[in-house]
Amino acid sequence: MVVVILGVLAAVAVLAVTRFMGRGSLEAATTELHQAQTAIAACMADGGVARLDAAVPTPGWDGSAGVVQCTPVVGGTVYDAADSILGKQFKAGYIINIDGEIIGATLPATGAWSGIRWNAGLNGWEKIP
Repeated sequence: MVVVILGVLAAVAVLAVTRFMGRGSLEAATTELHQAQTAIAACMADGGVARLDAAVPTPGWDGSAGVVQCTPVVGGTVYDAADSILGKQFKAGYIINIDGEIIGATLPATGAWSGIRWNAGLNGWEKIP
């Protein structure tokens, strides 16, 4: 009887931990997405422009310098979104249109979050059901 009770408690604990881990991945990915959006907006604001120099296609921007840039018509100073990022590169690659909007994302095969995917309809990350 005691073994059965311990088995049930273990099963409940495993389910709770699994749900917690999935939620943590989603929150981390969403935080990273917001950091990328903020860096792009800061770059465009610093340059005083409404458009980036170029869109960023797949595999996307991972926070590296020289990828997401804008140059004002007057002055010619190049502003780089990577200058607004604190810390290491992103886990995801963000696909960005010329207007600075993140329109997609890719995850590497390894080393990224588990249990989430990009939802184009929501334009953000979602937990895989």
